[in-house]
Amino acid sequence: MAVLPEFILQRAIIAGFRAIRKDSRILDAIFKHMNQNQLEAVKSFILETPIDFSINYPRREPTLPSLVLLLRNEGEAETWLGDVMGDRTDLYVPDPDLSYDTLGGHAASTSDSSGLPVKVAGPLGVQSQQGSDTIVFDDGEDITALVDNLLDNPTGCLILYVVEGSGAGETYPILRLREDGLDIDGSFNPQLDDTSVVDIRKPDDPMLATGEPSRVYASDGAYLRKGVNFAQNYNLHVLAGQQDQVIYLYSTMKALLLSQRAFLESQGIINLKIGGSDFAPRTEFLPDEVFQRMMTLQFTTPFSFLEEQEVFSQIEVNYEVYGETIVKFPVTL
Repeated sequence: MAVLPEFILQRAIIAGFRAIRKDSRILDAIFKHMNQNQLEAVKSFILETPIDFSINYPRREPTLPSLVLLLRNEGEAETWLGDVMGDRTDLYVPDPDLSYDTLGGHAASTSDSSGLPVKVAGPLGVQSQQGSDTIVFDDGEDITALVDNLLDNPTGCLILYVVEGSGAGETYPILRLREDGLDIDGSFNPQLDDTSVVDIRKPDDPMLATGEPSRVYASDGAYLRKGVNFAQNYNLHVLAGQQDQVIYLYSTMKALLLSQRAFLESQGIINLKIGGSDFAPRTEFLPDEVFQRMMTLQFTTPFSFLEEQEVFSQIEVNYEVYGETIVKFPVTL
């Protein structure tokens, strides 16, 4: 994936403030050394005051309190031969959230804008339903190799997506897989029949990007992932009109970013390290009556793109006698 840290950090900060405002007990834990009057003042400031966020300093005078995110520096941290980070043997080349694996859409598409998780099998035709929680595949469907692979490399829970026919649009957790069918946890509602077609996919995929990714790559295409890992250094300036407000907001930001570490790592911000100081450059952008503290964010992010490979789809073998072509043998690859 190619990571744009500014937007990911912005989303993490927004999500963190929403979580704090939904459950303010985290502020009680952070500021437990204060008396109750001071604590109420902190809560009023953090929970009720609008906090402006800017990527780079705005042209206008910053609204206080404010957070300003600046790129300090970046550089290549880890490289690969030919910049190749993966090929078609990798399950995530192309990215699941950028690839389409079902022509004509998908009846069980979720409302999550990050897209559908990785498909491990399908589409599979259903022959019949046996009982309330068991289906049998068509005679032509054989998932023996899939079952053997899952036994050797367990992936955890899998989800059944009904994509066509009776029950289209429903999803069910898979309890047990067999070569000729499967059992789900629960009951099929509505029942499946010989018109039903299903996919088997991984559960919520931590590799999916947030946003509205375009599904523009064929999942069975030949692609190379090219890129490098970058070491990133960002400065997050914490600005406020009072000295104590800077301390309150700075401490809250540390807790907020730590609480969002799982989200940040899922989006490609790896090994986040937080630091800080009172030294803040570029004061010409700030009004006279302002207090600030600078938080430093150090992490590693991948930056990659997909490059389609040229591959042969067919070869032709000619049988010639004295320069005259007698037979052609086209071979489809």
